[in-house]
This record gives sequence, structure tokens and C-alpha cells, in this order.
Amino acid sequence: MTTTLHISPSKHVYELQQEFSKTYPFLRLDFYLSRLTEPGRPVLTKKLITTSTLLKDAGLKKDGDLDISGTMTVAELEKLITERYGMNVQVVRRSGNIWLETTMTDDWTLQQQNDHGREITTHGTLPEDAPDDFDLERGSL
Repeated sequence: MTTTLHISPSKHVYELQQEFSKTYPFLRLDFYLSRLTEPGRPVLTKKLITTSTLLKDAGLKKDGDLDISGTMTVAELEKLITERYGMNVQVVRRSGNIWLETTMTDDWTLQQQNDHGREITTHGTLPEDAPDDFDLERGSL
């Protein structure tokens, strides 16, 4: 399945995150500021850009539509966004109640990452409409 992200300077980070999450609900795009340590070599700082930031203030160099396929790897997506749009992103995966960087599994496809996040997050949990406690009375035999 292919989804298209509409990238424009007047869009906020959270709006792009929402577009991405419609297709990949267990993944998120985090945006970071970068600095140059050597000519032409950006290094990600751990300064996370707030979600209320406009993309033009998050490093966006040009606008456009980005087609994303589930067969694209995390590394490919991150590189494409950096090279084409000038923004530094990190794909993170939901794992229960926390979000983990996917740096060790950047060679996985977006669909694999999303499926893994779903498995980890929903495995062993009760449905949302389940009662808060269980009736342990089993009756007499």
C-alpha cells in the first residue's frame, strides 16, 4: 500500500505525523535539529523539534508530495526525507506505552516495523471494553 505525505512549509510537524500515522499507527516520525560537524556531514543532535513547529522551521528546503510504500525500509525513508526535503527524521516504533528508536532495525520495511509494533503493543493485553476485574466465583461443582 502506498500513501502520500503532503509536505509544505506552512504545515506543522504534528500534521505530518498524523498523516504518516494514518497508514502506520504503530510508527511515528520524530524531527531533530542538526548541526554540521564536517563539511557536508549532518549529525543529528538529540534536540527533538516540538510538534507545534512549522516544517519551514524544522529545516524544510522545498515542498512536495512524498509517496511512501510499505516495502520501503526505515533507512530509505529517513534518507529520502533528509536528502529531498532537508529535514532530519527518526522513525520510532511503539512498544507498549513507550516509543523506541528503530536504529537497530533500520533495514526493516515500514510494514515490518508497524506489524512488530502492533504485536508488541497488543500482545497479552485485554480489549479496551474488557471489565476492570474478573469474577473468580466459579460456582460449586
